[in-house]
Amino acid sequence: MLYWEDIPLFQAVVSPASYTLTADNIKGFATEWDPFPPHVDEAAAARSPVGSLFAAGVHLLSITIRLSHSILSEDTSSIASRGWEKLRFHRPGVVGDELRVRVVHVERRRSHRPERGILITRFELFNQKGDTLVSFDSEVVMLRRTALDAA
Repeated sequence: MLYWEDIPLFQAVVSPASYTLTADNIKGFATEWDPFPPHVDEAAAARSPVGSLFAAGVHLLSITIRLSHSILSEDTSSIASRGWEKLRFHRPGVVGDELRVRVVHVERRRSHRPERGILITRFELFNQKGDTLVSFDSEVVMLRRTALDAA
C-alpha cells in the first residue's frame, strides 16, 4: 500500500495504452453526451474554425481518465478526489489522433487532519505529435503513513 509520503514527485509516467480518435467514436460519444454540431456532423465541422470533425472536451477528459488507469501502480491509500484545478483545452482532438496521457505528481500538502495529506497530480493528454490537448491538476486526499505510525 502506498501512502501520501510514499508517492514520488516529479517522475512523469506515460500510459502504455493509447486511444485513437475515429469519426465513429467522436460522433458516438457526442451524440449521447455533447451533441454540438461540429462533434456529430462533418458538414458542420467543416464550417467550424477547426475545419474537421473534433472530439468534445468531455470526451477528451474521459479518455484522459481511462488512459491514466492503464498506468500500473500499487494500491494507494487514496480516499477521495477534491476536484480539478487549472483545466485547459489546448487544442482539439481530431480524427486520426492517437492519444496517450502523461501523469506526474507535482505537490504534496498537509491536510488539517493529521492522518491525511493532499496529493496534486498533473494530467496531460497528448497526441502522436506530442501536442498537448488537455491538461489539469487533480487533488486527491490520501492517508498518511506517519499518522498511522503514531497511532
